[in-house]
Amino acid sequence: MLDKGKHFPQSYARMLFSAVGIHQDGQLLITIDPWDERRARELMQEELMLRLYNHVYADPVYWNNLGVEDRIFQLASAIAVVEPDAVFCGATAALLYGIGSAYTLLDKVQVLLPRSTRRDTYEFVEYKRWRPGEVWRLGLFTLTDPCRTVVDIARSSAFRYALGYVDGLAREYDVEREELRAYAQANCRGLHGIARAFDVFEYMDGRSDNGGESEARAAMILAGVAAPELQVEITRPGNAGYYLADYGWQMPDGSWTLAELHGLGKFEDEVQNDPERAAAKTYRAALMRDANLRAMGHNVIHFKLSDTYDVESFGAMMRGYGIPTIKPYADSRWRNRSRSTFNKLR
Repeated sequence: MLDKGKHFPQSYARMLFSAVGIHQDGQLLITIDPWDERRARELMQEELMLRLYNHVYADPVYWNNLGVEDRIFQLASAIAVVEPDAVFCGATAALLYGIGSAYTLLDKVQVLLPRSTRRDTYEFVEYKRWRPGEVWRLGLFTLTDPCRTVVDIARSSAFRYALGYVDGLAREYDVEREELRAYAQANCRGLHGIARAFDVFEYMDGRSDNGGESEARAAMILAGVAAPELQVEITRPGNAGYYLADYGWQMPDGSWTLAELHGLGKFEDEVQNDPERAAAKTYRAALMRDANLRAMGHNVIHFKLSDTYDVESFGAMMRGYGIPTIKPYADSRWRNRSRSTFNKLR
């Protein structure tokens, strides 16, 4: 059940650190007085500063070296300082809540814009003319509430990315499918794309450990591969614990076909300080695990997220292992469109 007073995920501490960093590291500059603004504009003309938002500037080298999430955190923090009434939405709000962070959707900070308002345009800011509904306050930020945030993403984004946010809401905030459906029915009827959002809700599963696992599962569904069981536990011989797999399909003979996304990582020894030795240990553990599972009559597949980018090839690969098939998820309107096309359709 969604609780407004619930402890927020780890992103909260990181977010506050980023907000403080604006004023300490001198890389993102908030111009407080006219002299600062004039000097920043002069540096911008000399290509020594980037203008990211009204009264917000950055050293180009520093900005270009930032990671995707850090860009969003730092620019959103600066906007919140300059414009305390700004309401953040979409993938930006989801990142701040710790619900999800599909990099494809994190190219700009997303801010709600009242319909009667006009603003300057900025390369790294995207305005949305969505009805905000209820808003939550989180540190410096005012955000669309978590359910509305996810509904907006689900109705306006490709299925392979939207599913991770729907799963993240279930995982991080204990929101159940029917609760999200009821919220959307009560608060989002008539919004563009809302029917698509309800389709995404049908696959909501908080057992998905992270956005990567959700994206890979979405690729399976798009390819017509039957939706797998998640976090499958296979009891070891002698009841000595269990093996855990990211995905699994039980075959007619009772055996399992198990699939691991970047599967070697879960065997890493976290206290091992020698990366090469740790990697070798990880690899040996995975080989032994797979051998034991196959000796028990199960099959094991390892794949990378990049293997899922070509949905048809990925589906053919999975079907080659005898995994059951279903009718592919009908997302053809979105599957091959660019990010800019998504924005035009909203």
